[in-house]
Amino acid sequence: MNEVTARGELGAGLAGAPARGERRIVAITTVAVSFLCLPLIAAFAEVDLPQLPTFATACGGALCMATFITALLLFGQFFRIRTAGLLVLASGYLFCSLMALTLTFGYADAGSSPAPASQTAAWLYIAWRGLFPLFIVAYAIFSGPRDAALPGRLWRKRAAAIAVGAVVVLTAAIVFAADRGAHLLPAVTVASGRRAYSTTVLLGLFAIDLVALATMWRRRTASVLDFWVIVVLFAWVCDVGLSAGLGGSRYDLGWYAGRIYGLLASSFVLGALLSEQNKLYGRLADALKVSEHTNEELIRSREELGRVQRLEALVQLTGGVAHDFNNLLTAIITSLDIIRRKPDDKAGVARLADHAVKAAQRGAELIKRMLSFARKQQLKPEVLNPNAILTELGGIASRTTGANFRLELQLDSTVHPVCVDGAELQAAVLNLITNARDAMLDGGVIGISSRNIELEPGDAGLIDDMAPGAFVRIAVSDTGVGMDSETLAHVFEPFFTTKPTGQGTGLGLSQVWGFARDARGKVEIVTRPGEGSTVAIVLPRSVQGAATGASDSVPLRRAIEGETVLVVEDDADVIASVRESLLDLGYRVLVAGNAEEALEILRPRSRRIDMLFSDVVMPGGMNGVQLAVEARRLRRGLKVLLTSGYAASVLKSHDIPADTEMLAKPYPREELARKIRLVLGAR
Repeated sequence: MNEVTARGELGAGLAGAPARGERRIVAITTVAVSFLCLPLIAAFAEVDLPQLPTFATACGGALCMATFITALLLFGQFFRIRTAGLLVLASGYLFCSLMALTLTFGYADAGSSPAPASQTAAWLYIAWRGLFPLFIVAYAIFSGPRDAALPGRLWRKRAAAIAVGAVVVLTAAIVFAADRGAHLLPAVTVASGRRAYSTTVLLGLFAIDLVALATMWRRRTASVLDFWVIVVLFAWVCDVGLSAGLGGSRYDLGWYAGRIYGLLASSFVLGALLSEQNKLYGRLADALKVSEHTNEELIRSREELGRVQRLEALVQLTGGVAHDFNNLLTAIITSLDIIRRKPDDKAGVARLADHAVKAAQRGAELIKRMLSFARKQQLKPEVLNPNAILTELGGIASRTTGANFRLELQLDSTVHPVCVDGAELQAAVLNLITNARDAMLDGGVIGISSRNIELEPGDAGLIDDMAPGAFVRIAVSDTGVGMDSETLAHVFEPFFTTKPTGQGTGLGLSQVWGFARDARGKVEIVTRPGEGSTVAIVLPRSVQGAATGASDSVPLRRAIEGETVLVVEDDADVIASVRESLLDLGYRVLVAGNAEEALEILRPRSRRIDMLFSDVVMPGGMNGVQLAVEARRLRRGLKVLLTSGYAASVLKSHDIPADTEMLAKPYPREELARKIRLVLGAR
């Protein structure tokens, strides 16, 4: 069977699967065997057999249970396939179950073959045997080729409830009429003879069965279920003929055979349904295996695609870094080369030195943004009031954006504090202000706002590891050109920019994204082409209050009283530049190329050393952290300042103590002086 056919049968079930091949052969074989056995049984129908008083009750109970389970399975198929024909057939089997229950346990002495039997039981038997084939006729009519699926789950529930109610009412009405009005109904049994029922009754029952058989046989598009219903009708005819026609009394061969035919008739559709369910579950298991294999292939494909995308991103990142750093190095090398060739031109030296310093600072900022995007920068979170930073930035931006731009601050005075790196927050908001300015070619309004928001559990705004609760939303909006969907899809990628070549690095929004994610927040963008954009940084509220102390902006600290710094660095150029900076600040300087040299200098206690300034990562031997521990063992109370150009993820493995100050490379002289002031103290 091909895959399309299997899927169709899986969805349609027994009622929708076409009768072909082995299924048709099995049904026809069952009918043939039944008719071959019938003449042999009929010849010995009046032979008395051992009396089994419980046989009738057991057979009737089994028939009741089989028809009831069949009804449930057919109702289940109705809910899936939604055809009126299935609803009618399910109702017919429910009617059979109720009538078998009534005859078996309500009229146990009469049973389904009253011989001798009361008139009440006889009429119940006739109603049961006569109405069930009519249900099959209705099934054949309502299951025609034009039968359409009935829509609506609510409709299906109501239709099933109405059908069940109608069957119950019909059964109750028949039982009431046969029980209360038996004396008004004509006698349908014979007092003696070979038959339990009159010839008229038997011919009527046979006629109804033949009508049902003819109706089912004329169907052009027979399903598997249709063929088994035909088998049921053949067995039904045999049951009536043996138990009510040829069987003369209880416990003869005809009576026993009729009961067995009736039980088989009730079980054929049930067996077919259960067999089909088993096949469907087998196909479902096969489909699940195929699905699992497909999912595994899909996962491998996604992983491969991810590797390709990461490689493409790496190529793009490398190209962008190379381009920007080549520009910066060109400015630095050219300026320093001219200074070296014309050292006497003081004005030119000062101007070129400024160019070189600015280019180097841009390089440091570029590295900082890249680390921020990768979430590997060294952060120093602190609890602060975002309004203070936004107010300060608003004043700076209003002086730098130009006369064509107007800044509007809408700051909530009750905004919660946040715990973030203040410098990173400033850089993120400045990036957003710069982007907003560049998006408005002819000027416009830049809005800066802050407000508190709440995100509930299950909120669509929560992503990844964000926890629900209170957040602060800092937004920068513009009235510029906006972004289309294609631009929006790439807006956080490093080095992606819509600006002309040479204007912008493409790291602005990626830095904002990296900063927000590192703070366990997110970035939201609302934009439409031609209608401007709003970019919002959503940060979690800090449970601590913001610091309100005075600014730590202090004068540059210079050495006093002969303070001495031991510099440990494996790069000779870095040692030379740091030594010059420290000497310029008035410190005495000792230098060492590695930890072992530094310990040799530290061991003599006669030499004054106030602070150890060491790189963290050094080739071979001790690293800077281990050196600091050993140095403090040799000189109790020795101050330590560590420095590194590596990302935080690399330094994490070195177990830097929380109380040890760090200075990230590269750093200007002013930052070095401030850090030394923090370590040695202001005196």
